[in-house]
Amino acid sequence: MASALSLLAGTLASGQNTALAPPSAAHLLEALQRNRLPLTLSSHGPTGPGWDWLVQQARDARFTLVGEDHGVAETAQLSAALFRALRGSGYGRMAIELSPPMAQDIEAAGRRKGFQGIQELLTTPNMQTFYNLREETQFLVDVIKAAPGNEEVLWGFDREIFNDRYFISRLEAKVPERAREAFSRLKEASAKAWARYEQDRNADDMFILAGDPALASAVRAAWRDPDRESDAILRTLEESLAIEAAERAGGAWPYLQRRAKWNRGNLAALLREEPRRKGSSKIMMKFGYNHMIRGANYFNVFDLGAMADEVAALTGDQAFHILVLPGPGSHQAVPGPNSSFVSVSSDEFDEFKAGEGRLSRVLSSSTAEGHEVIDLRALRPLAMRGLEGWNPDVIRTIHGYDAAVIWKGARASSPLK
Repeated sequence: MASALSLLAGTLASGQNTALAPPSAAHLLEALQRNRLPLTLSSHGPTGPGWDWLVQQARDARFTLVGEDHGVAETAQLSAALFRALRGSGYGRMAIELSPPMAQDIEAAGRRKGFQGIQELLTTPNMQTFYNLREETQFLVDVIKAAPGNEEVLWGFDREIFNDRYFISRLEAKVPERAREAFSRLKEASAKAWARYEQDRNADDMFILAGDPALASAVRAAWRDPDRESDAILRTLEESLAIEAAERAGGAWPYLQRRAKWNRGNLAALLREEPRRKGSSKIMMKFGYNHMIRGANYFNVFDLGAMADEVAALTGDQAFHILVLPGPGSHQAVPGPNSSFVSVSSDEFDEFKAGEGRLSRVLSSSTAEGHEVIDLRALRPLAMRGLEGWNPDVIRTIHGYDAAVIWKGARASSPLK
């Protein structure tokens, strides 16, 4: 064995094994510019060769994952149209980047009064989500409309951030006597935290970001056999507090790990529930693109995207991963002061601090005449070992996403209020 390893090392050093020599970054970029399909988006929906290819690939998969750069109006429109197009091939669930009880309440509001119902819920005093945008609300309405009224279609996998007061008020009338004392401590701590926030406007004072998970744990321990809705709220409050406590105690890594574990656990709960229904459904997901990538994400955490592929492999199925990014001349909505959203130029937005190497710059084409779809799978033979030092995010993306949609001149989503 030692002799064989020595021989192999000598062969590689001498350059005789050219099959292992990676192509250059220039070859990869050249192929990236060639491998594009046009996509047109109008008020009537998406059309064009790029759209047709996306629909066909997603129909053949058990999971379709849309990884987005948030706050882009066209992405919400595309996602709703894709879910409608996939309904006939077995898709019956849409997972979104909201907490489980929030997704349930949104669906109930949408079933009652459509867009107006969701708007009224999301603009309730003390209510704030990253779906408080007009195009995102319309996306939710369109997904709910696509499913029968007796079918639960929206699933939230994420933690809660802003809405502890809303959920605490939902619990108050149902709290049993033995849990009253613990519940009062939870409610009081939430109220005090928000009072501090109102004084200094320091986000770190918000209750979920600053509170003690033990407050919610004590309520859960005292409240035996809660109803399904109350149990979901209590578990979400407890784990949301624990996720933020992990960040305060250890920084970004434990926060990301615990949040990913919660997301994956909620996907597992959905998968366990499926056999009890009339038939299992295919699942579409729409999250930030750090969550939807196959394998380790951009912070080396195995998130929902990694889990979807492994689950699909167990049944001989596959997952189809779509990256959606704003390209040249685009704008997107980002959180602003006082629970608002503001429009920023996507050319200047750099959430991951990747500079000129960020994906929206490298994957975009300066000569694009319109929106484009890239088949990233065709580029994998060129994205081999050795190019990671050139731009590791791009190499990771080519292997972690199957397709990329690049908008040209996209619009920022508009505030719901």
